[in-house]
Amino acid sequence: MGMRGYYFAMDDNLVQQIAAGDIALKNLKIDDYPGLDIDRSWEAIHYLLCGDISDGDPPLGYVVPLTSDKGIDFGSFGAFSLRAGQVAEALQAMSELDETQLCLRYDFPAMVKDEVYPLDSDTVSDEDKDAFFAYMLQHFNEIQRFYSQTVAEGKGVIFYIF
Repeated sequence: MGMRGYYFAMDDNLVQQIAAGDIALKNLKIDDYPGLDIDRSWEAIHYLLCGDISDGDPPLGYVVPLTSDKGIDFGSFGAFSLRAGQVAEALQAMSELDETQLCLRYDFPAMVKDEVYPLDSDTVSDEDKDAFFAYMLQHFNEIQRFYSQTVAEGKGVIFYIF
């Protein structure tokens, strides 16, 4: 099954309290909040946008927030928070990237070399290049729609890997 990325949107004040440690994320019922599962595309999308597998300059670093300064104790890999304003910044940055621009950023050999999850250099070949881009693009578009709805509702986001 692998490690999957999952977003959920919640009231911005609640996100702030969770990030501050005032409320434990593990005590909330996550299913009560609107969510988005991006399958195993999380690290690849972050790499596509930021050129690295972790940390990433805002606002594109907010699309799949893997920044060490936003870490929350949750599950095996932790969780990451974004305030409503950061979600809005990410949405604006995503809206400026179309498929052609994303394709120009796409360096499949570098992603394989850098062992970007979920790529496995032992099983991936050049024939997988187009299919993998389509997979990332599909999830990028889903994130954009999710962020658009989240921004419209003035909410923040929690992202985690499970």
